[in-house]
Amino acid sequence: MFLTKITLDPSRRLARKYLGSPQVMHAVVLKASGGGGTDGPGRVLWRVDQGQTTSLYVQSPQAPDCAQILEEAGLPGSQAQTLDYEPFLARLSEGQLWGFRLTANPSRAISQGPGVRGKRSGHVTVEQQRQWLITRAPGLGFDLVPASNDDESGSLLTVVRRNRPVFGRENPYQGGRDRVTINQTVYEGVLQVRDVDMLRRSLVAGIGRSKAYGCGLMTLARDRRG
Repeated sequence: MFLTKITLDPSRRLARKYLGSPQVMHAVVLKASGGGGTDGPGRVLWRVDQGQTTSLYVQSPQAPDCAQILEEAGLPGSQAQTLDYEPFLARLSEGQLWGFRLTANPSRAISQGPGVRGKRSGHVTVEQQRQWLITRAPGLGFDLVPASNDDESGSLLTVVRRNRPVFGRENPYQGGRDRVTINQTVYEGVLQVRDVDMLRRSLVAGIGRSKAYGCGLMTLARDRRG
């Protein structure tokens, strides 16, 4: 696995086009990553972080060819930074503390009656979105660190950004285009490794739904308490 960071320039026309549509960015990222690996463990994941700079992160089974993205949408003079992710995954161990960032699409299935597949609905309030990750954390291989030793009810988990991109997607089964809306939620917090193998699977396979459209990629950074 490889993790790549590309600095984008939103003042460029094609950069705005990529950033304005998860469907377009999905196609660009897949092309750079070899066009495969969109299902199961080892799939291609991507995420856009926006702050003082705009960064595209790509996690892929093979090192991507970022030449086209840099030429069309990259910050002039910048280079893609690609790291082998496997040594980092191998160093994870139980009890470690890590700061994390995750963009996810928190949602739930609403019952449609016996024998009928539940309809997916996105969580829309901040507290619903926080609880979505809080309840899933143990099954993803980690615990969320409490805000203080005396407060087990609170955690160092913050929803730092919420977006609702709307875009069209081709429907290969019924023809035409579907209207897609994603509740993109950006989380930051501190986790403690609970189950190493489970956490590795979560990092590699992605978390939640809409992984093709900029959701699911969690990145870790050493927490000073770890």
